[in-house]
Amino acid sequence: MVIELVSQAVAVLERLHPSTLLFPIKLDFRGQNRALKRHGRARSGKSVSQDLAGFVAWVNAECQRRGRTDSIPDDGRGPLTASRFRRTLAWFIRRRPRGLIAASIQYGHLHTRMLQGYAGAYESGFPDEYAFEDWLYRLECLAEDEQALTAGEHVSGPAVDTYRYRVTAANREFAGRVLTSERQARDLVGNPLLQIHHGQGMTCVLNPSTAACQLRGAIDDPLVTPDTDDCRPRCTNLVRTDRDIEHVKQQEAQLSKVVDDPLAPPIRHERERHELARLRKIVRVHGEGAGDR
Repeated sequence: MVIELVSQAVAVLERLHPSTLLFPIKLDFRGQNRALKRHGRARSGKSVSQDLAGFVAWVNAECQRRGRTDSIPDDGRGPLTASRFRRTLAWFIRRRPRGLIAASIQYGHLHTRMLQGYAGAYESGFPDEYAFEDWLYRLECLAEDEQALTAGEHVSGPAVDTYRYRVTAANREFAGRVLTSERQARDLVGNPLLQIHHGQGMTCVLNPSTAACQLRGAIDDPLVTPDTDDCRPRCTNLVRTDRDIEHVKQQEAQLSKVVDDPLAPPIRHERERHELARLRKIVRVHGEGAGDR
């Protein structure tokens, strides 16, 4: 299982040549190199870096020749290497829906910290790449949360006070902070102020000792995360923002169509009717406190 962009890239490479390797050291379309030692060997990291440099030079030359402005800029971090694309993988794992689940399936891991096994060992550096993307993502979410609160967004649920405190304190503590190494991010994401996790129609203000869901990791693990797909309605870590309620209303509208369908099977109809009542109660309770903004 890979992300769609990788699947498309692999499909293109497979159409470009008949080799069983995506990046062979030499292409042989006519069988002229059958006597070549280690025929079919994959390209080395050094040769891939050289290819990347050549590709960048070609793109930039074409952009200049055609008067385009979308060339590939120098990011100041040195030459492009294959290992640097791990940040792209980390971005997709952290930011795309169910990205962590996809990574767990693809690499055989069960928890975020198990990603340390990627590329063989922790020395691969990938856990730090992921932690850095996690750090950036959480700061972006907190900035959005603070902006919404400042604009008057209503928040309901048992963890409201903790949510407001963490959003305000985290932005005051971490906004604008510069990290000198990616490994620092791994240490910082365990900070309690950053333990706000947004799910579908809900927000978890995580306190591992009182969480009702199945946690990913041990309670004493500083990088433990909640299972937002298994949120329990009575959990004391739960809050709902106006943005969450909009998602709940969308679910409500979809279920209303099922409940109103006279041809729906009785068992499904009864199950969805109870779920619809639960969603309507969530919207109603949230709205009842909207005047306390």
